[in-house]
Amino acid sequence: MSHHDVGRDAGALVSPRPLKSCFHSALDKLMRFELIVARVESRIAMASWLVATLSVLASLVIRAFALPIPDTGEWALVAMSPLTFVGAALCSHLHKHLTADIVEMLPRGTLLQVLEAVIAILFIIFSVFLSALALDLFDYALSSSERLTDLGTPLAVPVAFILLGALLMGFHAIVDLLRACAGRSPGGINPW
Repeated sequence: MSHHDVGRDAGALVSPRPLKSCFHSALDKLMRFELIVARVESRIAMASWLVATLSVLASLVIRAFALPIPDTGEWALVAMSPLTFVGAALCSHLHKHLTADIVEMLPRGTLLQVLEAVIAILFIIFSVFLSALALDLFDYALSSSERLTDLGTPLAVPVAFILLGALLMGFHAIVDLLRACAGRSPGGINPW
């Protein structure tokens, strides 16, 4: 009987190799889910950009011809919330946000892995604070039923996208931390 057989019949813990394999398999599944989330984020950001652009153009026409309809510039302001915050989550997934050039130039290895883990932890902390602030603002927007002035858009609509973006940034940061712990390359799979 070798040391590998000790406790096998008594339901001993599984050896580290299958656990590591199980972790990598779970991470692969999580990364596939993250890719689906990134594709949705991409569509939200593109739709927001389109709404902002078209509503600014409509606003210019309304003002230029003094048309007797409400100004659509409000929709452009509302569309900037998902474009900014959900777009920021997409950028964090792709690692297209601000990074130190020195980190980008480091070869793959333990130092880069540790730096990626530290960055992910800091990003998680940031997203927790941003989520808490956005949740408080969202609660206020819902309870006050405030609306924007021109078209009466509920304030809760743009604030909801701040909260969504903050939560998505935290999700991507958690996956980045797991990627760093597994020794995988930083950044998620390109959704395009």
